[in-house]
Amino acid sequence: MAGKKGGKKGDIIDQMVAWGCELLHLSKYEKFFQQIAKFAIVGVITTAINWTIYAIGLKILPTNEEIVKVALASAIAFIISTIFSFWANTKWVFDTTTKKTRRRLFTEFLIFNCISFLVFDEALLTALVSVEWHPMISKVITTACSMIFNFITRKIFLEDHSAQKSQGKTRRKR
Repeated sequence: MAGKKGGKKGDIIDQMVAWGCELLHLSKYEKFFQQIAKFAIVGVITTAINWTIYAIGLKILPTNEEIVKVALASAIAFIISTIFSFWANTKWVFDTTTKKTRRRLFTEFLIFNCISFLVFDEALLTALVSVEWHPMISKVITTACSMIFNFITRKIFLEDHSAQKSQGKTRRKR
């Protein structure tokens, strides 16, 4: 993880997860759980930014057309929260690959965010509500699906897997 580069002890999240893993005898999964914890924290902050900007946009955007105001507020919130999420995930959660430019990493990140938004926040949410599931229960389910999708795609496309492969080869030789 980004917080552990250079042999550092890590931040408070790394230390708390390490303690929990040691307590539960899960130390071999420590790095993965640290990454999940940080990803969840970034997700909560990103969601708070998104919802706050959306709510502010609904109040201050200068249009009387409600549907335009909702669409514009949602788009602005999505853009700003996506930029924050990219920055936080690449600086704190994942060791990003150096084989891709920042522009390419952001483009891939944005594409997967859009897919996640369309598939889970739009299609699945609409489908669940249309079969008379409660809207908030539906939102929780689609948010969980979206988080899993986002974690997997970010791990695949953002992370530097060459460093992990070389560490695995070193361990096997011992």
